[in-house]
Amino acid sequence: MFKKNKVDNEGLNEIIYLSKNILKLLFIVLIVMIVLGGLSICQKLGIFTIVFRVLKVLAPLFIGFIIAWLFSPLVNKMTKKGMSRILASIIIYIILVAFLFGFFKVFIPVLYEQVNELIKVLPNILNKVSDFIISFIDRIEFEGLDIESIKSNILHVVNNLGTSLSSNLPTTIMDGLTSIISGIGTILFSLIIGLYMLFDFDNISTHFLKLIPKRHQMEMAQLIENIGIEVRKCVNGTLLVATMVFVCNTIGFSLVGLNGALLFGLFCGVTDLIPFIGPYIGSAAATIVALTQSTILGVAVLIITIIVQCVENYILQPVVMSKATNLHPVTIICGLLLFGHFFGIFGMILATPIMSIFKVLWHFLDEKYDFFNDNQKVILTKEAEN
Repeated sequence: MFKKNKVDNEGLNEIIYLSKNILKLLFIVLIVMIVLGGLSICQKLGIFTIVFRVLKVLAPLFIGFIIAWLFSPLVNKMTKKGMSRILASIIIYIILVAFLFGFFKVFIPVLYEQVNELIKVLPNILNKVSDFIISFIDRIEFEGLDIESIKSNILHVVNNLGTSLSSNLPTTIMDGLTSIISGIGTILFSLIIGLYMLFDFDNISTHFLKLIPKRHQMEMAQLIENIGIEVRKCVNGTLLVATMVFVCNTIGFSLVGLNGALLFGLFCGVTDLIPFIGPYIGSAAATIVALTQSTILGVAVLIITIIVQCVENYILQPVVMSKATNLHPVTIICGLLLFGHFFGIFGMILATPIMSIFKVLWHFLDEKYDFFNDNQKVILTKEAEN
């Protein structure tokens, strides 16, 4: 009889546990629906346009804050060894500026040359792609389909694309130069602002906490610290892995003789910032261009991208990331779809850090308000256990 009571209590605990998990799932779905609805309303009202304009004006401030936030832990370590914070900040900035100057001095001319080479051979690439598609269609026989019409449509699309690229090329170059000049000015202002913020970065959060009632300052300070830890782990790990992918792909593409090896290596590194689908985008672009040069080269580039992805998935990700985000893959995919829909590629790149922030906020609110009574354990009486 006692065994029966014990089994019943265990079953009751399982039912309660399952019910709580179902409630959690429904609550999360409700939150996602509310966020999705709010974003849709903001998009229709044009609120995003206004926000982006404000952010564009304040871009140096935000970039400067990010720079100071990234290097603040390193400055803190140097100050613990007896160095003044101002001197530590200046040393780090000198190293950063020297690195950026050397990197762009070597990187920009090579990238510019490879972009020009790619533009010159672009019509040839488009012609080879269209020839490949047409030859593939010729091998397939479908009754009831007008094959000639399909081929003429493909040729029309390719010709229009080539004409569009040729006619818009001068405008695109001028717009690119204007953006680069504007970007250099923004970066310079951001570096200056970031340096001043780095001098006194610890007091920035202190001044912010003073705006909050005293009874909530401690928990808010802990929340800000937890968000900083999670986002920093995510950003540092992602950037390091993407840099390694960029370097490995660039070296591999150069060894096999791919035109624009640095350009496509950079493209693979940037697209690698997008979880799950990003690596395939970069690999596909490099492989397609390589196939237009030769089939052997296309196969070689494909093998290189596969090897790099295997190294990333089985070595770099487990070692470097060390499960930094602790986010379920489904959660990351939902974030990619949501932010990609509203903010494009830029939103997909920022999706994982933003989801990490949401995770910290969720744990904070759940611990504070105990939505599902997780902190209350189901207490079984000793008499029932016995």
